[in-house]
Amino acid sequence: MTRKRVKATLIALACALAAGCSPLAPQPDRSKFFILSPLTDASVPLSTSAGATTNSPLTVGIGPIDFPDYLRRLEVVTQTSTNELDLSDEKRWGEPLDKNFARVLSENISKLLNTQQIEKYPWPVRAHIDYQIEVDVQRFETTSDGQSQLIARWIIKDGAGKDLYASETTASAPVSAGETGASSALSNDLATLSREVAARITELRQTQPASSAVEKPNVDRHLATR
Repeated sequence: MTRKRVKATLIALACALAAGCSPLAPQPDRSKFFILSPLTDASVPLSTSAGATTNSPLTVGIGPIDFPDYLRRLEVVTQTSTNELDLSDEKRWGEPLDKNFARVLSENISKLLNTQQIEKYPWPVRAHIDYQIEVDVQRFETTSDGQSQLIARWIIKDGAGKDLYASETTASAPVSAGETGASSALSNDLATLSREVAARITELRQTQPASSAVEKPNVDRHLATR
């Protein structure tokens, strides 16, 4: 055996003894887990929360929330082109994204409307609901150009299930550098949706009692022309 072969054999043996060099050795798990964050008390406008206390405490029903199937996964999704998505090998959601979305939306609405009476769909048949919020999420991911995007259509209904108002929220935020950039940007988009819904419920409360129905749903002009 030549000197070169002996040297190569020794190197290969040493490498095999090292855990990181063997292809059969367990590989380190580099997965990192993220969650959406709710509004902080400091980010809730006092005028909004104070205005919500003019009447009796509200009971708000959250849901149903329709979520795209391609987002019902733990991998963080990035849209790389119009027809292409990238699933991260390392970045994961700490819980299914649709459930995380619903939970944070409920927390935001609770803070913005100053009520602890939040019911999650499906709620008990005998539960009293003043307003119901239905959400149809069209997009909720980041893009390869460093932006988040949220497109969601939503409807506010009265306790009897009659449409009071319908609209669509489109929000975007820059994804900052760092591991939490995507989750922070998407949390900001969800906060925008929460504020728009809460503001509309506050307006509805000021124009009529929560328990009464409206003859016709109030629909944004841009939706009426779609």
